[in-house]
Amino acid sequence: MQFRTKARAVDLLGKGQIADLPTAITELWKNGYDAYADNLNAELFKKGYQGLESDYFVIADDGKGMSSSDILDKWLVLGTDSKSRAEMDVEGEDTLWKLPRVKAGEKGIGRLSIAFVGNPMLMLTKKMGYPLQAVYFDWRLLENYNLFLDDVIIPTRGMDDLEELPRVFRTLKDEFLKNFDKEFNLDGQPVWENNQRELRDQIINETNKTLVEEPILDFAVKWFEKSKYNTGTIFLTFNPIDQIIDLSQTDDDGLEDRKFVISSLTGFVNPFKEVGFRINSTFLINAEQESFDLLNSRGNFFTKSDFDLADVYIQGEFDGNGTFQGSIRMYDEVVEYSYTNPRKKDRRGFYGKIPIELGYSQGEEKSSALTVNQFVALKSKVAEYGGLYIFRDDFRVLPYGRENADFLGFEQRRSRRAGTFYFSYRRMYGYLDVTRERNPNLKDKSSREGLINNAQYRAFTSDAINFFVTLAQDYFATEAKQSLFLDKKKEINDEHEALKADKAREKAEKIAFTKSLNEYPKKLEEHQNRYERLLNELENKLASIGVTYSEVEQILDELQKLDLDLKNLIPKVPKRYKPTETQKERLYKFEDRLNNYINIVTPKRESVNRKAQDKLEIRDLKIDFTKRYNSYISSLEKELTVNQVALENKVDDLIKEYRERSRRLINALTENKESIINEILVKDQVLLFSSEVKNLYSSLLGQAQATLFPLVEHINRLSFDINEEQVQGAYKAQYDQMKYQWEQTRDTAQLGIAVEIIDHEFNQLYAKINNQLRILADYNDISSIKEFVFLEKNFKQLEDKYALLSPLYRISGALNKEVECYAIYNYLLEFFENQISEYDISFDITESFKKHIIYIKEPVIHTVFINVVNNAIYWMRNKERRVIRLDYIAETKEIVIANSGEKIPDYRLDKIFELFYSQRPNGRGIGLYLSKQSLNEAGLDIYATNEKKYNYLGGACFIINQINIGDV
Repeated sequence: MQFRTKARAVDLLGKGQIADLPTAITELWKNGYDAYADNLNAELFKKGYQGLESDYFVIADDGKGMSSSDILDKWLVLGTDSKSRAEMDVEGEDTLWKLPRVKAGEKGIGRLSIAFVGNPMLMLTKKMGYPLQAVYFDWRLLENYNLFLDDVIIPTRGMDDLEELPRVFRTLKDEFLKNFDKEFNLDGQPVWENNQRELRDQIINETNKTLVEEPILDFAVKWFEKSKYNTGTIFLTFNPIDQIIDLSQTDDDGLEDRKFVISSLTGFVNPFKEVGFRINSTFLINAEQESFDLLNSRGNFFTKSDFDLADVYIQGEFDGNGTFQGSIRMYDEVVEYSYTNPRKKDRRGFYGKIPIELGYSQGEEKSSALTVNQFVALKSKVAEYGGLYIFRDDFRVLPYGRENADFLGFEQRRSRRAGTFYFSYRRMYGYLDVTRERNPNLKDKSSREGLINNAQYRAFTSDAINFFVTLAQDYFATEAKQSLFLDKKKEINDEHEALKADKAREKAEKIAFTKSLNEYPKKLEEHQNRYERLLNELENKLASIGVTYSEVEQILDELQKLDLDLKNLIPKVPKRYKPTETQKERLYKFEDRLNNYINIVTPKRESVNRKAQDKLEIRDLKIDFTKRYNSYISSLEKELTVNQVALENKVDDLIKEYRERSRRLINALTENKESIINEILVKDQVLLFSSEVKNLYSSLLGQAQATLFPLVEHINRLSFDINEEQVQGAYKAQYDQMKYQWEQTRDTAQLGIAVEIIDHEFNQLYAKINNQLRILADYNDISSIKEFVFLEKNFKQLEDKYALLSPLYRISGALNKEVECYAIYNYLLEFFENQISEYDISFDITESFKKHIIYIKEPVIHTVFINVVNNAIYWMRNKERRVIRLDYIAETKEIVIANSGEKIPDYRLDKIFELFYSQRPNGRGIGLYLSKQSLNEAGLDIYATNEKKYNYLGGACFIINQINIGDV
């Protein structure tokens, strides 16, 4: 007697053992890796894409492929033992001359996963030096209850190239359909019973209808062509399952399923560490409207560099017997850490060494040391892909890492008490590194859904769970034994809150300043009207004969109050807020208006005061003087008292916080004192414990030096002679300015690179167009066409403009020479020809300028004049009279560039030459800065002036003069 195998057994071993779609794809990708592929591909071709009439799903690799004998002796043999034996290959043809790989598959049935993704299937495979092989099969045939494996025909054919595929495909289908010729099996039972005839008809019908459409054939041809040795394997499924089809949708209905597939297939090879090989895995969706890689559609997966962003970073190793040895980084502090699980140890529980590397992201930005952008980016990535992964020989083991694969129960414990069980599965990212060699007893379940729950697995999970629980109690719990993390976290929280409060204060100051600017005109007008009314009333009273103090006392009191209020009329510029240029201009005008007001009202007030002295008795004047004196004293006392109370409250808070932190540090050093002393039984322990206590003391002292003592030193440095608020405001303003300048410099550098690239490409494009125009001009039929003449003329104008710009790109290589000012004028006329005409600008020069000569690099002086004239044209656009005049004053050796546009306010005359300062919308503020720098290098200078002897046109006026001995 012997076993006989029903065909249905293959279905149970294959599709029946696959838990889900990602697992099926992963199994096939593993086989591709074992075949020394570097590129693993899953690809959906939707109906309508490039005219396709059906949906197709492809899984392909560029591995070594299979020959006819490989298919018969290996692929069609279930449970092959070559992988489970873990024998390493020898580098050569069979490894595509790559280094031998540790096999990712082990049971010899992963190939059957293709049955999960759809039916029927066409496999195309090519081995180096062998014909291309094609295999056709519909796995649903194996669902038949009565077929034995011996009854099943799996057609296989070879061909020289894919041009033969249409013919070979028909042959394969015809041969496959012979599976339905038998009516009875070897036991005399009907092969297809009544309840399965519908399945039979469906398989036959779909086989007859299947076609390899042209875009699919093109894909196959290109896949083999781009493989280094024209090798590889393609699985083509003609009717993909609905779950695959739905992955092409972009609405929210199938979002969770898409996220599940993406999170399961990303990180196929361990991305957290440097591996000795590079595997590219993609899942392309080709729909009618778009093509995209599904695996990147939710953002990029983790890389090793993401550990640098972790606020908590764990690196170490479980030894297989319950002990962890490694290090913990908490923000920027690293401590060595060891832990031993007090479980019972026996040989059955030994699981081998398992390295772990884990990053942990804080839930709130205020508790993280990262910048805002870094925190947001990492939080988004952790939300999408966070979890604890397991990799065996650098290949991902499913389901670990998935959102619902919290196999160590982090969230269950945390839900009971988050303050004690700190770690959350949803905030961590990292991996456990297992190998077949180190951990032979940690094996996959037959369903490929996790590790078998054997003694070794239970021992490991016990060690890992208790490690994380103890680690949380030591450093991260609300009442942690060590305060290092909590103190650092509080310090970061305080810094964040301080910055938040500072920003809020800056915003409030900005709002208040803006509001005061808006209210100022009305307040000044009200103050002025009231002041003048009171002065008039007082003057009228004083004009009366025999006026007494009581009659004018109220008026004098109100005037005194208005005098005190006068200083508050001008809006105060906040120390931490830099006003905009528009606000500065308004403030500048307000100050002028207030000064004018003061100049008008002061003489009038002095005149009234003299009249009051003449009219009132000395006693009355002394009473008025005393009241005014007391009002000053009262106002000063009020300001001092308010600030004194604020100072006392802050000092009390700081002392309280200092005492609390000090208490935690002392407790950390003293809490185990008695138990350590009681443990000392031999002399050697004294030295050992002395060293441990010394190390603990040094660690705690280091924490105090890093957190407590700097505050005391800062307070000691405080002085009434130094305005810390003003200093901080100045530094903040400098930082903001430097940050802005850096961003502008970066943009400018990118612009420069772009110009260089465009200049190079333009030269090539220009040469091609110019050549083609010359060729076309030789044809009379073309050269006589009016449109061609226009084209040639316009191209010539473009050429001329480019020729004008070209010298400006090459300043560094130019030499000093005599440049005639008249030539500069003609150059500018040509350069700005269109603008001068469009805006009807009068652009003239004096006779002295026309005759003048400058000794300088020509591109430098051209660039300066272009910048100044270009600005002049911009600011004259809305003026009725538009004049630009170039002049030379021989007596002072000065060149004058004047225009009738907008006048530059006095307070801006110097600022306009600062880097990145610009009043033009979207202006970069580079031109005048570079002009000044270039001229300075040539021994010249440029400045702006409103002096009437130069600025006789009433607009902007620039002077170029000498700063070294020589002539301009």
